[in-house]
Amino acid sequence: MITEGIKLFAEKVGHAFVATADAKGHPHLAAGRGVSVSHPDLLVFEAWFCLTTLRNLQENPSIAVAIADPATGNGYQFTGRVEKAEDTALLDGYLPGVEPSGMPQVQWRLEVRVDSVMAFSADAHSDRPLG
Repeated sequence: MITEGIKLFAEKVGHAFVATADAKGHPHLAAGRGVSVSHPDLLVFEAWFCLTTLRNLQENPSIAVAIADPATGNGYQFTGRVEKAEDTALLDGYLPGVEPSGMPQVQWRLEVRVDSVMAFSADAHSDRPLG
């Protein structure tokens, strides 16, 4: 599903925009980094995701991920389900007066089982899966 060319593109760009929704369908957008493709249908990335993203994924594991070249805005959209979420780093609290409270304290790695890959562009394109 994720071709070698798409894998190389995603890993070169290295960051992703992540869309989730809660059980009622309220959307939320986040960003991830360290993008890798460990299997032709498994997309992996990390971020200090806020509580809204994590709560949404508990209620609704469906996800959309966009990876685009910053210069052109063109790239790929991946849709699927989060199969695994694991913490990879933990902050040791925060410094009152220096850091805002409520900031993410845990970095998470998400593994997404990809159902479809589509072109992502502001130019004319279809929403039909590639391949």
